[in-house]
Amino acid sequence: MNEQRLDDLRFLNRYYDSNLSNILVVYGHRNIEKDRLLEKFIENRRSVFYTARSVSPREQLFLWGKELKETGIDLPEYPEFKELFMACLKSAGRNPIIFVIKNFEHIIKGDISFFTQLTELMDKNGKNRQILVLLVSDDINWVENSMVASLGNKAASIAGFKKIKPLSFTALRAYYPDMSYRDAVMTYSVLGGQTSLWRYFDSNLSFKENICKNLIDPGSYLHGEAMRLTSQDLRETAVYHTILSCMARGINKLNDLYHATGFSRAKISVYLKTLIHHDFAYKAFSFGNAGRENVVKGVYKIADPLLDFYFRFIYPNLSALSQMSVEKFYDIFISAGMQSYTSEYFKAVCREYIFRSEMKGSFPFEIGDEGEWLGKDGDIDIIVQSDTGDTAIAKCIWGRQVAHSDLNALEDCAKKARLEGDVVYLFSTAGFDAWLVDASMKPGSKLRLIGIDELTNG
Repeated sequence: MNEQRLDDLRFLNRYYDSNLSNILVVYGHRNIEKDRLLEKFIENRRSVFYTARSVSPREQLFLWGKELKETGIDLPEYPEFKELFMACLKSAGRNPIIFVIKNFEHIIKGDISFFTQLTELMDKNGKNRQILVLLVSDDINWVENSMVASLGNKAASIAGFKKIKPLSFTALRAYYPDMSYRDAVMTYSVLGGQTSLWRYFDSNLSFKENICKNLIDPGSYLHGEAMRLTSQDLRETAVYHTILSCMARGINKLNDLYHATGFSRAKISVYLKTLIHHDFAYKAFSFGNAGRENVVKGVYKIADPLLDFYFRFIYPNLSALSQMSVEKFYDIFISAGMQSYTSEYFKAVCREYIFRSEMKGSFPFEIGDEGEWLGKDGDIDIIVQSDTGDTAIAKCIWGRQVAHSDLNALEDCAKKARLEGDVVYLFSTAGFDAWLVDASMKPGSKLRLIGIDELTNG
């Protein structure tokens, strides 16, 4: 299991090892696989696993009761929730028991008495034996913004929340051991760390072949997933698709979106907030407080890589797609823009390299804070700083050689940001010019050149 998921597992195990009864909420993006984590957690432990459906409360009780009866538990045809819980407790004897209730929002949205009966069960039986309840959801927006209000005072019974986050580029590399480094970075720029999507790409195929077969093809799962994401989680999809379409082509400030969409600024703000709540978008902020007069403010970006790719390349060209082969579509509409697109996600790969270096003890200092700087005349892709002020700045360049002029531009941005870079990192997949190589080798140089060999093996 990946180290990130092992950390998630350790979080859950701490509650189990406490021998105390608790209710936990485990949630995350629908395309981040959680089942393997949950299976590992309940392995060799007494447990009850139920996947809730979007049905009426009566049908929900029937379905859960039916599943339990098939395991030999005696229940009426339409039991109450407390009868379900008590029957499971009885079948477990005095052993600790784990309830895993997946998509639990389908129950609570239809019948709040579920949570009332659950908390009553915990109050009455949870002191004499351990009852651990994991309420699992893919609905990030509802969990983070609506659930507590819907539960009222009962929400105080929840002991902890665990958001399952996307996995790292390193994890994707391990998943596709035969994939070239460049193809892996480009794959990460499309699938991100959303592990449920990784199964659709084949490491024996080139990046282009995977995109053509598994994303451009209208009959492929990933082609339809972008629209499923928005149609399932968002109302008024015409408005959201308009905003996403504009953001994908680089219109990412509120005022620019106002002019491009024709929607009011107030309306756009509300819809952007909803996109952010679903982890579909985010608002980018610049590091620190100095040099604010040189910063670009109010920048919004698409956070979900699959949505970003779909709305960047496929959505605006759907008419052409219906008139040509997927290979020709890739060559005309994707190939030329793929390097620029990937460069944005390459920054995350480089940031990961820096933090991995710190964990190995090969970074110059212990990182206390990190971010980026979005300037009016250029950006600093990565800024990391220690608690005592040691600072490293970095520029990440995908697909071309880094030149002395790139270093000059980075240092100019640092002056405008009023940052003094104690260490300067330049990342590139295509090498560095002779001046940079020479400068990095001089005694006492603060310049660090990280090329594809270091990135591949680091």
